[in-house]
Amino acid sequence: MAYSHEWTGSFARSALAPAVFVVGPGCRQAVREWVGTQPGPTATAREPHGPVLTAWAVLDGGVLAVASRQPADGALDAGLYVVGYGAFRLLTAELGMAAPARPLPGEPLYDLDDLRAAHRARPPGCPDAREQAELLATCGDPGTLRRVATVLTTLTTAATTVRSRTLAG
Repeated sequence: MAYSHEWTGSFARSALAPAVFVVGPGCRQAVREWVGTQPGPTATAREPHGPVLTAWAVLDGGVLAVASRQPADGALDAGLYVVGYGAFRLLTAELGMAAPARPLPGEPLYDLDDLRAAHRARPPGCPDAREQAELLATCGDPGTLRRVATVLTTLTTAATTVRSRTLAG
């Protein structure tokens, strides 16, 4: 499903961490459909009296679905979250949305063709991707999601900086 509008109508930056985006209700089905067609790993977790968490690894983060019949104290709100700037950029492009023209504060500069190539190149059974999905599936509360998003963003920013220096040098 392609959208002809800008990302701000479907995604909101979360106060949890700079690289966490909340998927708006009108876009959730399209995000679920897209992520469901991707070959990467999925992980699901459920704590007693907590929400059901389903996570898909995508590039530098992924998509986290939080399903809850009754909100638990301290738990994330039910909904869909995109974690990672690269995952956000790829997802908005794949859904045909106009993404921000410039990098967001704290976001590395990405080339969309490179993101697509990296996403396609990751084998479905990649152990790092499986671990990433499992890590995201532990994010049932705001503090854990904040820490995981920060770690994934820090690792990706460091890797992007090293790669940029290698290409330039």
